[in-house]
Amino acid sequence: MHGIATALALAALLLVGASAQQRPAPLDAASEEASMHGYGDRDKTCAEWTDSCMTCSRAENGNPLCPNIGIACQPKAISCAKRSEPAKQ
Repeated sequence: MHGIATALALAALLLVGASAQQRPAPLDAASEEASMHGYGDRDKTCAEWTDSCMTCSRAENGNPLCPNIGIACQPKAISCAKRSEPAKQ
């Protein structure tokens, strides 16, 4: 009887420990969109960038222009699709 109680206590302890482990939170659309806007701030030479779901471009004033994301799209890593031309002197 003592062995069964010990086994049950050990099993409960293992279950509590396993459920307490941190799991990374999945990215939601808002945080993915924020990172798309932030990519333009990080790479000023990029005129157009994409995550294969939406493509952002730089407006005349330098602000990012990003459309809404498609409903069934699976974003990939953000990459620069088009570099801006260097200023002519």
